[in-house]
Amino acid sequence: MPDSKNPNNKNDNEAIKKVTDLTEEVVKGLGFELVDIHFGQHGRQKIVEITIYNPGGSVGLSDCEKVSRELDSRIDVIADSLDFFHGPFLLDVSSPGIDRILKSEREYKLFTGRKVEIKTKTNVGADPYGQHFIARLVSFADETFKLSEIGPIQSAPTKSKNSKKHAANKVSQEPVKELKVALKQIIQIRLYPDLQKKFKEIAAENITEIAIDLSAEAGADEVDEKPNKVEVERD
Repeated sequence: MPDSKNPNNKNDNEAIKKVTDLTEEVVKGLGFELVDIHFGQHGRQKIVEITIYNPGGSVGLSDCEKVSRELDSRIDVIADSLDFFHGPFLLDVSSPGIDRILKSEREYKLFTGRKVEIKTKTNVGADPYGQHFIARLVSFADETFKLSEIGPIQSAPTKSKNSKKHAANKVSQEPVKELKVALKQIIQIRLYPDLQKKFKEIAAENITEIAIDLSAEAGADEVDEKPNKVEVERD
């Protein structure tokens, strides 16, 4: 079952269980994976936030709309019998985003095969890249990540003499190809945005769901890294 953050109301437990199971069924039936589901409340309005993932490609706005429509109609059938849905509620379906922070075992396994950016508490043997590097997430088992394709974080070029010397030292060392890192050594692990792949997917699908803002001041393209998102408000 996906991770879910539940409201502190025991009377809502039945609704949470039923809607979580229903959401998983709907999402899988449409060819996606359920990353997480969050139940909350803002004032009198209940909120259900759902994150979906497409292992075979990207999640576009049309995908979020498809899941939202199907789930909304299915919830409508059982809403009267569930205390949580008495009154207005907001159904929010979104994609994970291209640089999502991974926080659970489910996510570690769900995003197996993806490139990730990792920060560690100490040097874990990812020389010459230190405690902040990128890698491909091969697997997660027994509280340990198995990583491959270890590489450096891409940073803006600099003309500093010290940085050139540091770069030269890095090149002189043979990069680590595979690595195992215990979960307890991780400060943060997040998806590493493969922008080139993302743009190819967009071109192939003929969609325009990543906005490119050509800024004269910045002098470079900026990619909208926010997740695709659809909200449905019910009275």
